Amino acid sequence: MHRRDVLRALGGLWLAACGGATGTAVAPSGKRESPASPLHVAHAADLAAAPGLTWLVDARLRELFANADLIPALHLLVSEARLDKFAARNGGVDPRQVRELVAAQYGSDSLLVVATGLFDPAKLEATFSERAAPLDGRAIDRANAPDGATLVPITRLWGTIRSERQQLAIFGRDALALEQGRFGPLRAAEAFAQGRLKRARPALEAAPLAKPSELLGDAPLRMFAPGPFEGAWAQGLGGLLRASTAAALGVRALAPSSASTGKPRLACTLVLTGGWGESAPAAGERLAAAFGRLAQDSLGRLCGLDRPLDGPHVRTAAEVLTLEVALDPYEIARGLRAATEASVEEVMSY
Repeated sequence: MHRRDVLRALGGLWLAACGGATGTAVAPSGKRESPASPLHVAHAADLAAAPGLTWLVDARLRELFANADLIPALHLLVSEARLDKFAARNGGVDPRQVRELVAAQYGSDSLLVVATGLFDPAKLEATFSERAAPLDGRAIDRANAPDGATLVPITRLWGTIRSERQQLAIFGRDALALEQGRFGPLRAAEAFAQGRLKRARPALEAAPLAKPSELLGDAPLRMFAPGPFEGAWAQGLGGLLRASTAAALGVRALAPSSASTGKPRLACTLVLTGGWGESAPAAGERLAAAFGRLAQDSLGRLCGLDRPLDGPHVRTAAEVLTLEVALDPYEIARGLRAATEASVEEVMSY
């Protein structure tokens, strides 16, 4: 899928994100029923399976939107007025309230997007049903916890939206998942949520992404791609991807410092894992040179990569190459706006 397909899927999830109240079910007899046991949906990334994964983006949206140092840059990409209009047009839906968002591409024809937060299942179902009308199907998937307790049921709907096959899973009030293209990854997400995959691990807890995930820590924006890298991808970063088992990028917002002339900074950390061994120092030099070429191309200059606030600094080890650089978030936003404005407009008009 192309960049616009990813943005469209994210827009579909943003449409679904809205608040709802919780409560205890009441049986027809008037007696209160025991509440169902919660699903395992505390972290969106825990629902993304490893097999077949091409790339994965993990973002804590609400935290990013609430960061005062990032607000000017975010407004350049998506203004408050546009977000407010988007929410008003869609019954109070507000992308700024999505706690976690994960987009995971599988092969070339399947995209899974998972969101966590507080959702109203009835509104989610109504929104999807309206857009897919007529629906191809609807199902209620039920399961029990290991102790025999009934888990929160998962409502699943599927159909065609804008000529694309899509499937929505509603995990009670706490999470939802949207699958676009070839169906498959969403059912694995259901199994993770229900605790039925005892021997399988989510993508960021399994090789080869477990190590870079650990190295990037709790950065609010993280991007991952597992190896092996083939074809055009193998030529990336001066050919280093050909020998890499995984590539990952983490982004954190840092407060202004005197060293950066009072500007807020985006601390970006690029990690490449592989068996570098004694060649690690030479590989580190190639990584630095690759960043230099990237910074000097048209998009790099547009986003201010050629004018870093600090770095780049390269560190090498036998199995890990790390590049760290601090960039101006406003410069990055300005460059991305110029490169993706049409796609952003499409998302916000979804």
